[in-house]
Amino acid sequence: MGIEAELSKMAAECGGVVSIAVRNVENAENLSVNDREIISSASIIKIPMLVEAMRQVRDGELSFDQEFILSDSARVKGAGVMRRLHTGAKLTLKDLLWLMIIVSDNTATNILIDVLKIDKVNSTMRAMGLEETTLQRKMYNWDAIEKGLDNVCTAGEIVDLLTLIACKEAVGGEWDEIMLDMLAHQQDTSRLGLFLPSEARLANKTGSRDGIYHDCGIVTTDAFSYSIAVLTKNAKSAGDAHLAIARISRAIYDYFQSRADQ
Repeated sequence: MGIEAELSKMAAECGGVVSIAVRNVENAENLSVNDREIISSASIIKIPMLVEAMRQVRDGELSFDQEFILSDSARVKGAGVMRRLHTGAKLTLKDLLWLMIIVSDNTATNILIDVLKIDKVNSTMRAMGLEETTLQRKMYNWDAIEKGLDNVCTAGEIVDLLTLIACKEAVGGEWDEIMLDMLAHQQDTSRLGLFLPSEARLANKTGSRDGIYHDCGIVTTDAFSYSIAVLTKNAKSAGDAHLAIARISRAIYDYFQSRADQ
């Protein structure tokens, strides 16, 4: 059985919709299973936001040192720690970016959406060739979701974006290095990273919401490197989705390792 057939079998066992995309960074190859499926992005959309933030800092539109004051009205439910901080807490733009990525903080994310501007995030994604990945709403804005304004992406486009970051071609040089460092300090590595060996270095971002469980990232070893996204919707259970992502991740790793050993 070829690797893509094996991945398709794992996806079917998970139930629901599963999209898998892998792109070569170094000594790997491209793999695709249903990778053009447009799906609710959940917190995966925070990667395009991170890219746009770096672009704006690079171009002098924003500064990492710019400060923001936490107000009661800014607090939002879901992932993160900012909603537990005291009113009046002061954080820099760079603080907000760290929180958005490593603990998927929704309050930080919503502050950043106001600062970065939705149209600018989407314009930059289009300029980079991502036609489907779209930011349309703030975190936990159920009214917007009911009106059809959801944040969406495809596995293929997300790995294309991650590959640009890994190759220092997204925003460029030091800016991509900063993004890679943030992704490498991700606190939740229990999906893509669950079954990966210790020598595999992972820089990733998860996403979860209402039957949607995703993970995407860059896996690097001394022998090879690749970007990967596994997006799921309506799996049999959250556990089935998490295990499917972990097993798919390990199968892809083992495939590239076997090729490197030849």
